Amino acid sequence: MPNRKFRLQPPFLLFIVLLLLVGCNTQAQELASASRRYKAHRDYASLEVISRHLRKGMAQTEVEELLGEADYSPLAGQYYYSSDRRETAQHGKKEMQIPVGLIIDYQDEQGRVTKRVQTFQLGQIGE
Repeated sequence: MPNRKFRLQPPFLLFIVLLLLVGCNTQAQELASASRRYKAHRDYASLEVISRHLRKGMAQTEVEELLGEADYSPLAGQYYYSSDRRETAQHGKKEMQIPVGLIIDYQDEQGRVTKRVQTFQLGQIGE
């Protein structure tokens, strides 16, 4: 059997590049739209989209551009962004409605406040 080298043809390469550009542009539009909706309505669906685009090491200024001002900061370097979603939780014998949101922490492992995301999670906001 002859040894044939596989070579990508220029039209195929162009198609791949265009596909990647369209995908990146679609993600950027989705994120910008979610950011606008979250700032206006504090809706969970938008917060969920935004949280998928966050990453460890992201600058605090980038996060603030996406989410706006945090609703609450219980500690230096930790910020809560609430949403319109609530979940039921037991507190002793009493049921409570707990807000669901995004918790972003800028504290490093030594407890120093940084300007970069160290951890983040989407879930119940309760103390």
